[in-house]
Amino acid sequence: MIMLAKVVSYGGNSVRYALEKENAKTVKVNNMPDGLDPTAIWYMMKHHCQYHQAERTVGRKLERFMTTFVLSPSKEESANFTIEDWANLQDEALEVLDSVGLTPNGFSNEIKTNFTNSMNVGGLHSDSKSGTLHLHIDCCRVDMEGNTNDVHDIHLRAMKAAEIINMRHGWEQPQEIRNMRKVELAEDCENALKDMQQFNIDRYFNLLRMKGYEVKPRYDKQRKLVGYTVGKNASVFKASEIGRKYMVSKIEDTWKKLHPQPTQVKTKPVSPSVAPAPRPVRPVVQTQTASQPKAQPQITQTAFTINIGDEVKKVWIPNSVKDVFTNEVQIPEDNDIATTENVAHVAMLLFAGYIDAATSMSENCGGGGSAPSSGWGKKDDEDDWKFAHRCAQMAHAMCKPKPRSRSFHR
Repeated sequence: MIMLAKVVSYGGNSVRYALEKENAKTVKVNNMPDGLDPTAIWYMMKHHCQYHQAERTVGRKLERFMTTFVLSPSKEESANFTIEDWANLQDEALEVLDSVGLTPNGFSNEIKTNFTNSMNVGGLHSDSKSGTLHLHIDCCRVDMEGNTNDVHDIHLRAMKAAEIINMRHGWEQPQEIRNMRKVELAEDCENALKDMQQFNIDRYFNLLRMKGYEVKPRYDKQRKLVGYTVGKNASVFKASEIGRKYMVSKIEDTWKKLHPQPTQVKTKPVSPSVAPAPRPVRPVVQTQTASQPKAQPQITQTAFTINIGDEVKKVWIPNSVKDVFTNEVQIPEDNDIATTENVAHVAMLLFAGYIDAATSMSENCGGGGSAPSSGWGKKDDEDDWKFAHRCAQMAHAMCKPKPRSRSFHR
């Protein structure tokens, strides 16, 4: 079993994802009333943190109110699990997590957590491709006694907890599982390259996505691809971890080795004494023949259909900047309504010049609706990539909720 952990600022989205994703099942709710919807659960956690924040006299202001965990046993380990078994695993994971003591940098004493006595909720998910079940647990940062759970090196705490649970149940340790998944991924990467008749890095990424992997390219400031990660079932690998031959700098050479070109055999010319006299040849304009296949036109744009109320817009986005909108946009911290897709669509509408539609959509997903200044558009000295990033930044600003006047009193 693998156990992942991270602190999130977008708690509302995290709870909705855990409990409302397609075919998700609520496993157990602790230290909260039953029957609450995801939004009510998030507001209870948020209010609890803000209430005890007013009592804090030392330390920084608490800004991220939720810690989320993902428990991912193998199919064999979770075979025949009932909902009650998953609920027991949720409680066991938090109990073991609280028992792990760490001494973070700058601390002299061992620090433990108290997630068991914190508001928490578990949601069971099924992987769309493999069908493997995994459990999402969202926990409040502040326990029921008003103490803040320490999240220094929370990923290390989760790894140690997973090792203890695996030893209890006789399950495989995380490193063994990771090594097994890396071998499986390397085979899928090689098969994807074999299936490509021409080398195209975007086609390679899409073939991996069709196998159920999440692929995240990484670009530098000049929009040059410098790396990528591939993840599945809570295991994420850099290209160099899969194998050096799958790194960006070497992957095309790897494809060439998998697709060797037939060698041309040169025949020796016959003796000049018996060679026939050359006949004059009429110049012919070179045309492409069957031996010279026409290059297939590359699809350079992708169409996105965006619903704005009762209106539908079809927006064409260049493939060279598509990842800016699909992978790099972020939800504003205080917006509990918007999704990543909402913010991406606002940015796409700005890119396509639909300013009014972008403003309307930002308002519909909880934003303040502030429109760009007059004259918005692509600058003369601006390429598509820079303009796409500017649209993403503007969409993030437009989706921020309107500031409210503070009238909170204890």
